Amino acid sequence: MTRIGLITQWYDPESGSAQTPGVIARHMRKRGHSVSVLTGFPNYPAGKLYPGYRLRWYSREDRDGVAVHRAPLWPDHAPSAGRRALNYLSFAVGATIVGMRVLRDVQVNLVYSSPITAAVPALVLRAIARIPFVLQVQDMWPQTVMESGFLAGRGAVVERGLQRFCDYVYRRARSIAVTSPGMKDLITSRGIPPEKVLVVPNWSDERSFYPVEPDAALKDHLGLERPFTVMYAGNVGDLQALDALIDAAAVLKERTDIGFAIVGDGVQRAKLEHEVSERALKNVSFHEPQPFSRMAAVLALGDVQFVSLKDMPLFRTTVPSKLQATLAAGRPILGALRGDAEEIITAAQAGVVVEPESVQGIVNAILSLRDLPAEELAAMGRRGAAYYRSTFSESASGSRLSRLLEDAVVQKDLQ
Repeated sequence: MTRIGLITQWYDPESGSAQTPGVIARHMRKRGHSVSVLTGFPNYPAGKLYPGYRLRWYSREDRDGVAVHRAPLWPDHAPSAGRRALNYLSFAVGATIVGMRVLRDVQVNLVYSSPITAAVPALVLRAIARIPFVLQVQDMWPQTVMESGFLAGRGAVVERGLQRFCDYVYRRARSIAVTSPGMKDLITSRGIPPEKVLVVPNWSDERSFYPVEPDAALKDHLGLERPFTVMYAGNVGDLQALDALIDAAAVLKERTDIGFAIVGDGVQRAKLEHEVSERALKNVSFHEPQPFSRMAAVLALGDVQFVSLKDMPLFRTTVPSKLQATLAAGRPILGALRGDAEEIITAAQAGVVVEPESVQGIVNAILSLRDLPAEELAAMGRRGAAYYRSTFSESASGSRLSRLLEDAVVQKDLQ
């Protein structure tokens, strides 16, 4: 049994991509490892504390046999550089203080690197207690920050500083796990040895994402009345480029057979709801984030699942975690993205892909998918589920990540 510390700013009960650390922790626990999670108080994606939580200097809870230690942070997810930086840095400081007390006895730390500042506690524990760490890169920094537009016109100094910090973290990590081949290329281009960087794709929570038949009662409960539903389920944020989906809905507003459902929350939801209201789009509905236990049934109500990212070079190396979840659930996909994620959808033969943020491309794809026989749509979903099982399953990816952590402990003991 290996004693593992998982350092992550995001953790259950947070939704969307923030659920990935919980999936990892439960897998490691299932493999017989002892897992201690160091995280913040839940506030993602809306930047507001979840019900039942209040900010304190320290809190502990147990989830699924995992000890969860919560450190203080400034809860915020606003599209403001200063406020977002305060959120990230406050967790780095709070988690370092708490981590010195609760992670001193672990054998290895796994850093869920989104944001990169989550590595600060691991760096301190490495320096003081000689605890090695494995870095799991979910988003490339500083590229994610720079291309988000937060620092427009004033980011050159920040970019240089973040890049130096990232390089420092890369060099001190025992190994680096990335979620796509493109990420490996970017990191090795910084002078990091290729053998230190391994591709370990995310896997989905297989207790919650699996193929099921549509539930008519749930469909009525959510008010999805139209025969064909294009669904987006996940974080409603800046980088998902959902404005293009709303514009596509406006183009198709006279099609009474096609509806659009957005399930989730995030910093852009209020803006999109206002836009839908202003344009009187009766074919678009918004729904609150759903519990994981219901997600398979919710996704089954979308005839097509929409997966998108902004049209930025960086995102050609990004594979959003909702892609694996959608494949695992066996749902047809309309992807508005390029790069590694496009290649996955194409290889799986699980849907169609159009240019990111292309309204006309999205409209044309929706119309072509609507015209397909139901059996062909179902076949796309089955192919996607089969591809997930062979390429992204928990048994495959989880085993790879576990070996990296075990090897880090062995290498330290040999020194």
